[in-house]
Amino acid sequence: MAERRTRTTSARAKRTPAPSRGIGRLEGKVILLTGAAGNIGEMISRRCLEEGATLLMCGRNKEKLETARRRLLSATKRRAADVEMLIFDAGDPGQVRAAIDETITRIGRLDVVINNAGSAGPKQPLMSVPLDRSELEELRANGGDDTETVGDAMRNLLGVAWNLARATAPHLRPGGTIINVSTIFSRTEYYGRIAYTVPKAALNALSRQLARELGPRGIRVNTIFPGPIASERIDRVFAAMDTLRGAEPGHTRDDVTALMTLQRPDDDGVPTTRYPTTADVAETVVFLGSDASGAFTAHGFEVTHGMAVRQESRSTWLSRPELRTVDGTGLRVFVAAGDQVADALEIARVQSGCGAEVLLGLGSEEGVQAALHALADTEQDRRIIPVLCDRRRHSTITDALHHARQPERGIHGAIILPFFGPWRFRDACSEASDRDVASFLEAELGGSIAVARELARVWADHPPSGSDPHVVFLSNGDDGHGNRYADVLRAALEELSRVWRGEAAEQVARGDRDAADWVNQIVRWTNTEPEGLPFTSGQAARLLYTQRRINSVTLYTPPSIVDATGARKATFGWMESLLGLHLGKVALITGGSAGIGGQLARLLALGGARVMICARGAGQLTEMRDRIVSELTDIGYYDAESRVTAIADVDVADEGALRQVVDATLARYGHVDYLINNAGIAGAEQMVVDMTLDEWRNTLSANLLSNYSLIEKVVPLMKRRGSGYILNVSSYFGGEKFIAVPYPNRADYAVSKAGQRALTENLAEFVGPEIQINAIAPGPVDGDRLRGTGGKAGLFSRRGRLILENRRLNAIHTGIVEAVRAGLCTAAEALD
Repeated sequence: MAERRTRTTSARAKRTPAPSRGIGRLEGKVILLTGAAGNIGEMISRRCLEEGATLLMCGRNKEKLETARRRLLSATKRRAADVEMLIFDAGDPGQVRAAIDETITRIGRLDVVINNAGSAGPKQPLMSVPLDRSELEELRANGGDDTETVGDAMRNLLGVAWNLARATAPHLRPGGTIINVSTIFSRTEYYGRIAYTVPKAALNALSRQLARELGPRGIRVNTIFPGPIASERIDRVFAAMDTLRGAEPGHTRDDVTALMTLQRPDDDGVPTTRYPTTADVAETVVFLGSDASGAFTAHGFEVTHGMAVRQESRSTWLSRPELRTVDGTGLRVFVAAGDQVADALEIARVQSGCGAEVLLGLGSEEGVQAALHALADTEQDRRIIPVLCDRRRHSTITDALHHARQPERGIHGAIILPFFGPWRFRDACSEASDRDVASFLEAELGGSIAVARELARVWADHPPSGSDPHVVFLSNGDDGHGNRYADVLRAALEELSRVWRGEAAEQVARGDRDAADWVNQIVRWTNTEPEGLPFTSGQAARLLYTQRRINSVTLYTPPSIVDATGARKATFGWMESLLGLHLGKVALITGGSAGIGGQLARLLALGGARVMICARGAGQLTEMRDRIVSELTDIGYYDAESRVTAIADVDVADEGALRQVVDATLARYGHVDYLINNAGIAGAEQMVVDMTLDEWRNTLSANLLSNYSLIEKVVPLMKRRGSGYILNVSSYFGGEKFIAVPYPNRADYAVSKAGQRALTENLAEFVGPEIQINAIAPGPVDGDRLRGTGGKAGLFSRRGRLILENRRLNAIHTGIVEAVRAGLCTAAEALD
């Protein structure tokens, strides 16, 4: 760089700009302008010339530039030597350097660089953007008029400005300035223009990085954000967008003008809503190029009539990722990484630890093999499947997601990392190599759009059940060099996320697809603590496996997790409470409509288990299920409706009903981890000598034989899985281990409950060690049955009437009444 400055200084004598005339704000300045022959560019050219500048008009089309040059010379009356043409392709860094070096050799100086050139990019929604020439030709064959692929747009919109900044920065003197012309739509949901707004958003962040790098040398860098510019072209653009969106004519125009806060007076002085003009943009350029703006750098100047558009959609995490209610069991997620295998594996393990299967896309075969070698033979790691996903080869993305197009093997969410690790880009942006710029444009920007497009296509065809798909772009950690490129990528991905969200929502609204993709990004390079990666991985899991929708697109990791959350580590609190204790488990509970069974169902479901509850009556059973589902939804469990299933009209004394319940549980959830034998009946409520044999059989069938029947059905299943738990809900009135507890007029009930305890003790010797079996023996449990409800007597009141003495007195009283009524005796005779 020092050699280049020396050569530049010696070259100044070779040509000197026109002497100062002292009449313009840009008098004596040499200005280089790209896109000089375009609509805005020609107006900027004219105003620069009118303000006294020497102008270097840059472009690829010599004929177009020459025509514009003739018009300018005629309109401004400047001499021909004051307006030069530089013909080169600014997307080719070699051509840019050669042209700039040759110009500096001739002219000797450069004061202002205006990056105005650009292109429209493919005007297609995300699912249709062309990634290569064959896709572009297919669009054109079907009547489209696009001329660029996504890669072309990255090169022509961001690459051009970056190339000019790198080539001209060494030649700019203190007081020099670079002006980048972006667009306000780089911060909006600009439907169907994702390939245009994403590189423009990246340019916004690049401008700020260049300002920081070049500021110590006295060089200023600012950005202009034009809004819609009054012209026939903008009317055509908005009309085409209405068609693309399937909206009524004028819809896009109305959306845009509704954001404007300024009405400008018309020719009659009446405030009117209208678009800014090319002259408005040109006047802003003149100001920024002049010495009057000497205090401004790293600023954005909006020429939009005050459009209400945020600079950045951001927030910072203030809580730690408690994963107790985060359950990915039965779900499949795609983690798209690149060459950062270690970080990708740690992120994938957090997801598999939540129960999800992880399709881990890595950028090379070497990365895939490294991941396979690092994975252990554990249940958690067996849920991680490394596959090749090289974003520079778009077919590998399609191949990686091939199985996601099968409904039974779909993708429910995705985490997308940068393609390169934090070690890849280290130089200052103003000194980046051609290779770094090309790799960044292709793999990071174009590659991110390619992955997003394929996911959007998958979900349009095969949306996940139970929830809309969620996507998290997750940044690299701190690169130790200011995270310059990471911030440029951050800005681009925010715009990608914003437009992706907006397009998906509109497509769902008009019935083109069933699921609305929800996208966020998490920035973790703001935190350098060891807990930063598990913290952000856990937050990503919370976004993927719950119903959370955080409106802020970009979510920053706090610089200090301790200060922000109060937690010393980014722990997930697995044992802090009941929540999450039973993730991935399946419980079958009889008698689940109320009381002990209902509460067990509720607590197991809150703990993460999927629960099958059954009972005889439908009313209470449905109410219990609805209450549990409501709680699960409030907490944030994924697809709460599917987590609790109820089967009514189940009499546990009926063997056929028991088989139905087991089969339904297996069909719904695939296995049984917990069997809770809670259902039972009160029994005949007769003296032993008065009970019939059928009453004894009914009580024992419902309270005891049903337990064994269900145990016999699920034990083989549990043994094959290697674990299981069985609980028989007995009763205190079934007696303690060596003590019988008399229960008046409830002998059948007491014997059945004692049998449950004995059954448990005997089977415990044979079902282990894989399966645990226990019995609990509650005493009277406070509740409706104990207290009585709806005019019915409570438990103790009813039992009091069954005590022997009371029962016999009641029988005598009934006999006397019936005898008197039958005329067999008088009341007095009966009492005698």
